[in-house]
Amino acid sequence: MRMTGVETAASRVASAVAEAAAGAGALTGAGADAATGAAASADAADRARARAGEGGAAPELRGFARELAGRLAAACEGLPEPEALAALAAAGEAFAAPGPRDARTFPAAGPGPAAGAVYRELVALCLTAAAQYATPAPPTGSAADAGAAFEDRYAHYVVRTQGRVQLFGLTFSQARQEWPLDLAYISLAVSGGELLEEPGLQTPMKAELALDAAERVLLRGPAGSGKSTLVQWLALNAARRSFGTQLRSWNSLVPFVLPLRSFNSPTGLPRPEDWLQATGVPMAPPAGWVEGLLSAGRALVLVDGVDEVPPWLRSRTKSWLRELLLAYPASRFVVTTRPSAVPEDWLTAQGFSSLALLPMDRDDVGAFITHWHDSARAKADADGADDGGGGAADGTGGEGSERARERDLLDRYEKALLDAVGSRRDLGRLATNPLMCALLCALNRDRRMHLPRARKELYDAALDMLLIRRDSERDISGVEGVYLSRDEQTLLLQRLAYWLIRNGQVEAAADEAIGMIAESLDAMPQVKAQGTDPQTVFRHLLIRSGLLREPVPGSVHFVHRTFQDYLGAKAAVEARDFGVLVRNAHDDTWDNVVRMAVGHARPDERAYLLRQLLARADRSEPDRSRLVLLAAACLEHAPELDPEVWREVKARTACLLPPRSPGQAEELAKAGELVLELLPEPDGLTEGEAAATIRTAALVGGDRALQVIAGFRTDDRYEASRELSDAWGRFPVEVYADTVLADAPLSAAHLHVRTRGQMRALERLRHVRRLHVTWDGPLPPEIARRRDLESLILHRNPRLADLSPLAGHPSLRHLGVLDCPKVAGIEVVAELPTDSLAFGYLRDYLSLAPLARVTGLRSLVIGFEPEQRRIGDVPAADSLTELHLWQGARRMTLDGIERWPHVRMLTVAGSGQYRQLVRSLPLRGLEGLQIRHAAPVSAGALLPYERLARLVLIRCALEGSLKPLREFRRLRRLVLSECLGTVDLSPLAGLDELVIEVRGGTHVSGAERIPPERLVRRD
Repeated sequence: MRMTGVETAASRVASAVAEAAAGAGALTGAGADAATGAAASADAADRARARAGEGGAAPELRGFARELAGRLAAACEGLPEPEALAALAAAGEAFAAPGPRDARTFPAAGPGPAAGAVYRELVALCLTAAAQYATPAPPTGSAADAGAAFEDRYAHYVVRTQGRVQLFGLTFSQARQEWPLDLAYISLAVSGGELLEEPGLQTPMKAELALDAAERVLLRGPAGSGKSTLVQWLALNAARRSFGTQLRSWNSLVPFVLPLRSFNSPTGLPRPEDWLQATGVPMAPPAGWVEGLLSAGRALVLVDGVDEVPPWLRSRTKSWLRELLLAYPASRFVVTTRPSAVPEDWLTAQGFSSLALLPMDRDDVGAFITHWHDSARAKADADGADDGGGGAADGTGGEGSERARERDLLDRYEKALLDAVGSRRDLGRLATNPLMCALLCALNRDRRMHLPRARKELYDAALDMLLIRRDSERDISGVEGVYLSRDEQTLLLQRLAYWLIRNGQVEAAADEAIGMIAESLDAMPQVKAQGTDPQTVFRHLLIRSGLLREPVPGSVHFVHRTFQDYLGAKAAVEARDFGVLVRNAHDDTWDNVVRMAVGHARPDERAYLLRQLLARADRSEPDRSRLVLLAAACLEHAPELDPEVWREVKARTACLLPPRSPGQAEELAKAGELVLELLPEPDGLTEGEAAATIRTAALVGGDRALQVIAGFRTDDRYEASRELSDAWGRFPVEVYADTVLADAPLSAAHLHVRTRGQMRALERLRHVRRLHVTWDGPLPPEIARRRDLESLILHRNPRLADLSPLAGHPSLRHLGVLDCPKVAGIEVVAELPTDSLAFGYLRDYLSLAPLARVTGLRSLVIGFEPEQRRIGDVPAADSLTELHLWQGARRMTLDGIERWPHVRMLTVAGSGQYRQLVRSLPLRGLEGLQIRHAAPVSAGALLPYERLARLVLIRCALEGSLKPLREFRRLRRLVLSECLGTVDLSPLAGLDELVIEVRGGTHVSGAERIPPERLVRRD
């Protein structure tokens, strides 16, 4: 069959790329020269054709060129032939230009406005294809066998090193036993999961589910929130290929755990081939093994602790990551950091999704306490077995009786702590992350259920338990020939801690630590008189204190950053370094240090420190709010304080109210109960302010917070109602149901039900007819019996298979089935009166044929890959007015979409669907359009959709100016969420009726030209 002009031109360019790739060898580095000296010319094409007849690798090369030519021709579909030929010619010339082949080096514009986007896609296709061809083929024969054998050995090593964890209070200095991570790990919640029914708004979700939906993740969380434990859990399950329904595709990945604290040397960060050696893995991989996994997309790169990199080296770390991503774009990356060490959008331009670990709710805390005591019971059994397991078989007498008594005590301790955390406000405030929960568990056991009430008391008690009591009560002392009191150990440890903090490090060389000890011993005559050398003292602290760890020979760090901050703050106060504390208070890594310093200081010292914080806030506009909130958060650490200082901090905090975003709510909540007295009444608040106020109170928790939230219970605006629903998990189920939900209309938002207790409480909430159920198992009978439901979302249920119990629900108008991978079919929709349906993240190739029997369907969401690959093949009713294709359906085409001429609200996902939308121009009557995950997106290309009133862009890369939006006479709202690059808003300054909503992760310029009432920011 004769080729068209476009096909012929595509074949010539593809042949030139093939010729260049065949002679280029392997790519090296980021943006390496994939095809130096290539020429998109007849000569190059002739040489490629000549090779195709020479045998050897020619058939492979010929197939490569043919496949690439098809891709290039397909990318030009929809363009007039002259423009397509121009785009192909320009792409060939750009590819042939000498020098590094990084897309950034090519012209920003193509041969013409209409062909510009296609030109860039053609260049990208050529670069990617050349890189893939030039990368060495996977080894075969003995080389492949050696790689596979090493992968097995490496996996076993990772399982051994990552499969166990030290649980605080169960792992003490004299017996550094570790416990199975499977027993200790609990799944924590993250923010960042977008609500399918309301794009851009987020809901808490389990970390594994959020990770499954993204290939690159920046995971943010405060100290002790479980970031490193999650990294360890990911590495363990990848190594043994044991991920379940969520993350199942990760079972083919090979994990690399890269703790950044180990890479702070001036020599730079390690190259992939050096990763194993740099992280202390005592195994040498075959040549090219790591790079091969990265190139093949089989590497899981776990980069832990950006906050543990000194601030002046973080740009170097970002460059290192960017180079890795450019060189190996197919691999998975998870990067962890404290929240304020880097901006939320630090890696957005590299395609990372930002997730934040949330404080533990009541169920999480209960689960952790149970896990800790399960581990303690296992330890008691193991200790008995190691001692010979004496005693009668029935457990009476001897060792068996002792183990039974210990288990009985642990049962009592567990029950007492669960009751105390649920009833004592002070303990509830402390139990917000895994570290604090572990401290409470350990001290509850150690102090026979007599727990401290304040955070500083908790740390003091923990240090006393670790440094002295555990050894002395077991008559263990002087094992290394060193006798150190608690104060002597504390002095030595706090000097090391403060040195690490001042130098922006979390890890020191052992020689540096020994040198500091040597200097300190000159001022400690009682220790020096023992005749022990500094190295012996160092080994004693490392082995006996329980606070230090040696990750690799020759390095040392504290077992947790929180202990480093606590001891460093003590050293700063004793040195009267208040100026140092204030100068660094803007830095996230100093937050805990400053707060704990207030606790360590004497009353006059803490008053001075807080006044200086407020004075610096007055001098520093960019950091003003942050410093005031830090001063407010310090108040809970101040048991005694000048009343005038207290009033000043309180008054300055009140000026920051009401909160206007979830981020502001989280910062305010750190101030504790003080902020509850300052939160405004509901009257007069905007929807966003009311929602943020409810969230602030929920994060603080307690009876007073419950009363604040109850004041908003009749607010039926969507965002406020959603926060009322989400807060349920932070309070006693029945109390919250009676105090808040019983009078909450909830006619706009859904009530989120996650636990059995909440499910039982639905019986007393018969007025609630919109439910969002996150469950694990068959449809609960409480839901099947509710024949009055109007809207139901079944969400993240890994075991739900059968929807038939919903058949015949007489008033169910909306049904959403999201992230339920075992659902076998949607036939039930034919027996429901629904006019709105949402299906997302279901089993691939599930048929949507039952939609043919839903006669009144008006709104449809598809968020997975159904059997029908063309949208026009989906048998939805002609009455459809809203159609939303989410990221999971990005591979569907828009072919046939014009069969629904009444659609007024449309969502498209991915560059392919976007290009179809702007080329074929279907549905010109659209009034609302959402574009997700597309690049490049041009405002000018949307001009034919002149009736648009609402435009939402989520994770899009914008091309050109927003000026064309001034032509949309009906446009009233523009939403920008996680858009790449910097978006200039100044062209929209004169549009008096347009409200611009900027959501987290989007950088904008020109915002000062937009009146405040027209600019909504949602952090």
